[in-house]
Amino acid sequence: MKTKSALLIGGAGIAILTAASFAHAFGGSPWHHRGSAALMACVAAGPRSVKSNLRSSFKDSSLRSDREALLTAKQNLAQQILAKNTSLGSYETAVSQAQLKVLQDEDALAQSVCGQLSAPQLAAASTLYSNLQSNRQTVRGYFATAHQASGDAVSSTSSSIDEE
Repeated sequence: MKTKSALLIGGAGIAILTAASFAHAFGGSPWHHRGSAALMACVAAGPRSVKSNLRSSFKDSSLRSDREALLTAKQNLAQQILAKNTSLGSYETAVSQAQLKVLQDEDALAQSVCGQLSAPQLAAASTLYSNLQSNRQTVRGYFATAHQASGDAVSSTSSSIDEE
């Protein structure tokens, strides 16, 4: 039974890494914010009851409308830059405030989901999260090594990978 659980957790970790890699590569994921990693770990470690409540948790939150407000704020800022407006402070403030609201929404959802887990499930989610972070550092090292071998500067590699 323990082997089966370990395989399920490992499989969930691989699925999360794959989804995160795809999202990072193509940028179109609703999970693009990295603060939701705790939520993904809790969902992976959670029982079906937690997963079945997830849809209603998202539906009841203001996350969707706040993400739309963030997109609008970013578009307004871009339009002002293209219009050569030199007074961008209020537009930048609007983007920052919208980003903070999205972050708070995502954190509240993560707290809600993770709060439904038992102590062993939460420990498993924490271990999964830690292992994924460790793997992420390892992957960064692989990319840095590959870019060094190609003759590219390491600093440009780490900055492009860190843009998340």
